[in-house]
Formats: sequence, C-alpha cells, structure tokens
Amino acid sequence: MLPKKLHALYARNTPDYALGLGFAAILVLMLFLTAVGLVQLEASQKRLEGIVGDHLAKVSLATRMYTSARERTISLQQLTILSDPFERDEQWIRFLSKAGEFVQAREALLALPLTAEEEVLLKRQGELTGIAVPIQERVVNLVSAGSIVEAQRLLVDEAIPAQDRVLEQLSALYQLQERKTQQIVDQATRDNREARLQVTLLAAVTVGLALFVAVTVVRYSRRADSALRREKERAQVTLHSLSDAVIRADANGRIEYMNPVAARLTGWTNVQAHGKYPKDIFNIVRDSVCDTQFDAVEKILTGEESISGPVDFVISVQETTQYCIELIATCIHDDLGNVAGTVLVFRDVTEIRALSRELVYHATHDPLTGLYNRREFERHLQEALLDARASGVEYALCYLDLDMFKVVNDTCGHVAGDELLKQISLMFRQRLRKEDILARIGGDEFAILLRRCTLERAEAISELIHGAMKDFRFVWEEKTVDVGVSIGVMRVAADSGDLKDVIRIADVACRVAKEGGRNRTHLFRPNDLTVTRREREIDWVQRIGRAVNENQFVLYGQWIRPLGRSGQRLSHCEVLLHLRDESGGVVTPASFLPAAERYQLMPVVDRWVVHATLATLRELPAAALRSLGCFNINLSGQSLCDPDFLAYVLSELRTSGVSPEQICFEVTETEAVSNLSNAITLIERVKEVGCRFALDDFGSGMSSFSYLKNMPVDYLKIDGSFVRNIADDKIDLAMVSSINQVAHIMGIETIAEYVESDAVRVALEALGVDYGQGFALARPMPLEVLLRELCALPVRLSI
Repeated sequence: MLPKKLHALYARNTPDYALGLGFAAILVLMLFLTAVGLVQLEASQKRLEGIVGDHLAKVSLATRMYTSARERTISLQQLTILSDPFERDEQWIRFLSKAGEFVQAREALLALPLTAEEEVLLKRQGELTGIAVPIQERVVNLVSAGSIVEAQRLLVDEAIPAQDRVLEQLSALYQLQERKTQQIVDQATRDNREARLQVTLLAAVTVGLALFVAVTVVRYSRRADSALRREKERAQVTLHSLSDAVIRADANGRIEYMNPVAARLTGWTNVQAHGKYPKDIFNIVRDSVCDTQFDAVEKILTGEESISGPVDFVISVQETTQYCIELIATCIHDDLGNVAGTVLVFRDVTEIRALSRELVYHATHDPLTGLYNRREFERHLQEALLDARASGVEYALCYLDLDMFKVVNDTCGHVAGDELLKQISLMFRQRLRKEDILARIGGDEFAILLRRCTLERAEAISELIHGAMKDFRFVWEEKTVDVGVSIGVMRVAADSGDLKDVIRIADVACRVAKEGGRNRTHLFRPNDLTVTRREREIDWVQRIGRAVNENQFVLYGQWIRPLGRSGQRLSHCEVLLHLRDESGGVVTPASFLPAAERYQLMPVVDRWVVHATLATLRELPAAALRSLGCFNINLSGQSLCDPDFLAYVLSELRTSGVSPEQICFEVTETEAVSNLSNAITLIERVKEVGCRFALDDFGSGMSSFSYLKNMPVDYLKIDGSFVRNIADDKIDLAMVSSINQVAHIMGIETIAEYVESDAVRVALEALGVDYGQGFALARPMPLEVLLRELCALPVRLSI
C-alpha cells in the first residue's frame, strides 16, 4: 500500500521533487526501520549475553556441587574399606575438601538471581544434605572408633541412600539448566530471524541504500551469530567437562553428539558414532542376567517409556565389557512441541556397585572362614522362628564350641589357630546339606541351623560331626593336636520362644556338654533340669556382675563371742556377704556363691568384700574402732590362686588406714589344703603386716592335723557338723575335744561354729573352747546397723 501512495505523489509533482520526496520518504522509512532493527538487535544481544552469563555460571556451579557430592561419597566408602591409616587420612582430607568445595559452590549459586523453581530445588537439596551430613559424620566417627562393620552397615543402609537423594536434586537442577539452555538457543534463533526479516524488508525498499543496509545487517547478523556460536561453544565445553556420559540423538534416533566420557565408555569417537543408532554401538539391559536389549532412545521417542530419574542398568560394549550405569533419558521438543530428539545421560557406577556388594558381603560373613557371621545367622534364625510359627515346620539349632582350641593357640600360635578354624569350617560344611546354615558366631564357636529337621535327625548329624572330629588330626610344624567339639542341640518350633531364648538355651546346652566331659552332644528337651540349673547359674553370674559394678552387695556381720574363761577377750565379728535383689530384699550367699565359684568370679567378689569392709571400718572413729576387736573376712580358694590378689589386699590395707591387727582372714580347710603352697604364702605375708588368720570348717578333711602344723594360723574354726550335737553325741564331743586340745598345744585359739543352744554353749565352755559363733550367741545383722548400734555413732557405708 505504501508504494502506491509514493507513486501518486510522484505523478502530481516534478520528477526531482517526487524523486527527492520519494528518496526522503524511503530514507526516513529506512532510518526508522534501521533504528527499530538496531534497537531490537542491541536489546536481544544484551539480554542474550546476560542470560548466557548467568546460565553458564549456574551450570558450572551446579556441576561442581554434583561432582563434589559424588566424590565425597566415594571418599566415605574408601574410609570404611581402607585399613592403612595413611590412606585413610588421605581419604579423610579429601572428604573434607570436597565438602568445602560443595559449600562454596552452593553459596555462589545462591548469590545468583534464581528462579522460583531453582530456589525450590536448592531448598530441597539443602534439607536432604542436612539429613545426609550427620549420617556421614556418624560413619566417620564409627570408622575412627574402629567399628568398621557397623560403619559399613550404616554407609550401605543410610548414608549412600541419603546422598543419592541429594544427587537426585542436583540432577534435577542440571536438567532444569539444560532446558534453559535450549530455551536460550531457541530465543536467540527467533531474535536472529526477526532481525534478518527487518533487514530484508529494508533492502527491498531501496536499492540505492542496499549496500549500507547490507553492511549494517551483516554486521549485526555476525554479532548475533557470534553470540549464538559462543553460547553453543560454552554449552559444548560444559558437556565435555561433565563427569557423566552424554549422548544426543535426533528425531530419527541417530546419534548427533557424544561427549568424551561417553566416547571413553563406548569405545567410539564422536565422529565414528555420528549418524549411527545407539544400539549399533552398545547394548543397555535392565539386569546383568537379562539378554534382552533395551533401546532407550526408541522407547523415549515412541513414548513407550519415560526415564526421568536415575535408573539402574547395565551397558555392554563390544560384547566384552560391561558397566553398571545410572541412566536418565530426556526427550527434546521443538518450538511447536514436536519431538526433536533425545538426550541420554548415564553415569558409570561400576565401582560404587562393586564396593556396595563388598560391603554387604563383609557385613554378613566372617572374614576368616567365609561363613556367615553372627548377625546374619541370627537373621536366618529369626526367619526360621517366623516360619515355624506360621507353618508348624520344625528346625534344629546346633551350638558348637571347639574343645582344646586354646591349646592350639598357646602351643602353635594364633596363625595355626586361624588355619585350624578354616579347616574345621570346611569339614563342617562338607557334612551338611545345601539348605542348612553354618556360621561362625564367636572365636571358636559355631552355629548350625538345620532346616526342616527333627531333633533325632539333628542328633544323628551331630554324631556324624563327632565322628569326623575323631578322625581329624591337625598338624602344624610337626605338631599334632587332637581337637574335639561340644555340641548343644535344641528343637526350633512355634513354641521355642524368641531369638534370644533360643540362642541362650542352645549355648547353655553346649556348656552342659562341655562340662560333661567335652566332645559330646547334649540334647535340650522340655523340662531339662540340667540346662535349667545352668541357666539359673548364668543368670546369677549376670546379677553378680551387676552387683559388683553397681554396689548391690550388702555386708552383714555376726559376732564371735568369747566363752568361759575367755570372757575378758575382745569379740570377733565375721563379715558375711548378702545380695540386694530387685524388690529390695536380701539374698543369702548360699543362693549365688555356687555360681560365682563355678564361673571363677570369686576373686572379683572377694576384692569387693575386702574393699567394702575396710571402707566401712575407715569411717569409724579410731577410738571406737580399737574397742571393737577383730573383723574376719572370708577368702575363697580361687583368690588364693590369683597371683594379683595378695598385692591387692596389701594395697587396700595400706590405703585404708585400718590397723592390720583388727583384720583376720578366713579360708576353709579344704581350700587351704587344696592350694597349700599359695595358702601358706598368703598367710605368711598378711601376718607379716600384722593381720591374723583363721582356718574355717576345720575337721571336715581326712588329714586335718597332718597339714595343720605347716600353716601358721591364729584360729581354728571347728566344723559346725561336730559342734551342733555335742550335748547329745559323745563322738562329736570327743572330736571337738581332741581338735581343741591339739590346737591349744600348738598355740592356736579355737572357735566353735553352729552354737545354736545354751546346752551346746555350756558343753563348749566345759571343754575350754575359746570362742563360739551361732544363733545362741548372736544372729547376723547388717554390718552398718551393727556398728551404729555398738558405737552409738552414725556409720555410713562408704563404697
């Protein structure tokens, strides 16, 4: 329409005027269009440069965050595997440095102008990082504490999954930047197209100014092309710098681009792969045992499947190499929403998967024998209990403890012991069925879970093992050692109780077998009194341990009174041990001392009594303490054999401040005779510092008098079995009389036990026995109360 108006104007005026007017109009129009084009090009250029700059900074920072997070996870995994402290320190330093890089990159990214979607992703990433970091620190602390197995379990179960969730957010942020990259390229293309159109229209208006217009168009066009080219180059550099493999395919599924990581993994260069289908150069399968090819590009292009998050696959290259990968496949659309191609992003996680499998193996297997460890065995046993309750199927549990294993370690060394465990583990495995579970649950302890097996069948299998052990000879450096095995067997059924009950009962049955002569089997059956008794003793062992650690023992005292002509002498007080139960009541020593003796706990108990007695007496005023006489402390035969016990007693005496003359130690005649050399040494040493010594239960042995002259004791406590009936039994009276006479000839004072009636007391006074002890003279009472009443002073039990 504009050219027609110009033609009419030219017809009405002279040619020069018309030409000048037309040229002026064209010039004005050209200037206007040029100005508009220049403004639009300049605005587009500035907008493009700003967007590109911000975008490239975001892409770089997001990539640094992603890489630092992944490297931090790998360092954490190395920490749980490496045994060399220097290598572990190196990984720790690397772990900390990657954390710093991650924080710096994130702070720099937050400082940039962010979209609402970017802020949401970064906020979610921050929350997930806040969850993951404490877990990682717990793993590091466990490694530092030497709890490698627990650290490995925490890494596999919690740390890696938590970090993967952080990486998912970073992957989403990266994908967002990819979309923005495409948007920037599309916008630059549109701006360039508009500028070219304006310049073309301007060139059509006037031929005379075409050269000027062309130069202007070319200049600004080149500037726009240069910006576009720089953006493309920056995008290419970004793709090249990524640690993940990136492959871009066109709408037909043919490869357009591969970054160096993808080229390294596939063995094809970008030039070689260009125009080929991905399935021509590698195969992707969902599982390592599946042979079906998974064509990710085809499925994305056809809309059959969408892979928007990291999914585990296996990639096979040239039929000889396989990698475990995490794959993300994204569809590319053009301005009209049509499919323009596909981008495949995959990460090589082969090493991580191998480390994970190794961690899982070490978390469930014994490193020496390759058998299941205790934790994994208990898991199988728990499943068996659930199966038994659900279906009524019976299992059998065998608890095995090697006999004479300590002899191998002591005589041949721990290397030989380890070799013995390996050989025996192999022998056990060869005697079991494939479905049975064999585990090493302790140093020389094993456990077998026999699936769908009756108790009788389990007994036959245990006898088969015994037969194999009898034929087994362990030879090490020309030394031959016979090794046996004690086995406890129990039925695992719906009524077997919980996991702890089953393991405890099987363990006790094994101990019964060992105490019954070793290298034998004990079958636990309902109402098994032997196992029940051992369980009670084990329970007492645990209670005694708590009593020692938590001061739940209670000291009682019973007076030993002078008799007849000895009435001017000071009384003795025997210190007795009781145990406070959960309800606040008091348990007598007859209930728990047998268990303490069986499980070698008496030295610990005796130490507690010595310390508590001296600590109690230390609280008394010195004058009151001197008026109380002597306090008798009982010692066990196990303490006599303890090489450190004498030094402990002497140290306690020195630090307590109590006069040694007021302490008298007692030991039974039987235990003294059984440990004569140790007993004599202890008696002589404590008497050297001023303590006294009494021989308890004298007369119960067969050779009492023959040993008496070798032991420099101060007192004989006549066995109560002779004392309690002397008023009516002439033989008992004669026995007590003879013991009393021999003791006095040797300069030893006598103490009669079980003085439970006045008639017995009168008979003892007639015989000239020096002291009596029993209910007729004084009953036991709490030592704290006894001393408080005697001294009329507040006495506090200071233990």
